[in-house]
Amino acid sequence: MRIVIVEDDIGFVEEVEETIRDFHADKREAVEIRHLESTTLLEELKGQKSYDIYLFDVEMPGMSGLELAAKVRFLDTNARIVFLTSYEKYALQSIRTGAYYYILKDSYQKELRMILERICREEEEQKADYYVILTKTHGYKVRMDNILYVTKEKKYAFFQCLNGGVYMERDSLEKIYSRLPRERFLMIERGIIVNMKHIMQFEHLKVTMRNGDILPVGRNLNGVVKDRLAEYFMTVGL
Repeated sequence: MRIVIVEDDIGFVEEVEETIRDFHADKREAVEIRHLESTTLLEELKGQKSYDIYLFDVEMPGMSGLELAAKVRFLDTNARIVFLTSYEKYALQSIRTGAYYYILKDSYQKELRMILERICREEEEQKADYYVILTKTHGYKVRMDNILYVTKEKKYAFFQCLNGGVYMERDSLEKIYSRLPRERFLMIERGIIVNMKHIMQFEHLKVTMRNGDILPVGRNLNGVVKDRLAEYFMTVGL
């Protein structure tokens, strides 16, 4: 579990870190906790780093927690943002940012442990819904729903993701295709795999993806693509 805290009260940060470490020690699970400033966190997210939980205060010098949450949501659409604050008055505004939860500081320990437990259960359920990319020096866990499409160039496959991120893996497209769920992913051309969820239009041997990219469909695969898309859209109700 990777957790980031943005909070200007250092004493409170230490208390929260202790609560989190005690929770994970009881579960015998590893946890990484970082205390960052707003600008540093945003720079990390722009560099394709992400966290499982974002803990923000609301009233802080410079950028408020609500402003930060909106920026984080843009860079990490699946962010679980939990507000830890002394004020009830921001609860409604936090909902508008898509906050996962809102906790008051004067009674935070029990509620925070409850939220950590819930998120741990969610992570277990979602483990099978990630694609793991391994390189010689790095490992990445990419949520399947965030993958727009995969293309092949020479020895490398490139994963184009929703937030604009691109991940690279040295493997054959056939092997990658075998590791992706066939009910969601489709090979439309010899060197292109797409996530059907993010196809917005299909016509004239090309598909338009959610980010506006237009990809070619192989002439010999056109019939298969047409049938698979029709089946997929009927299944998901689109």
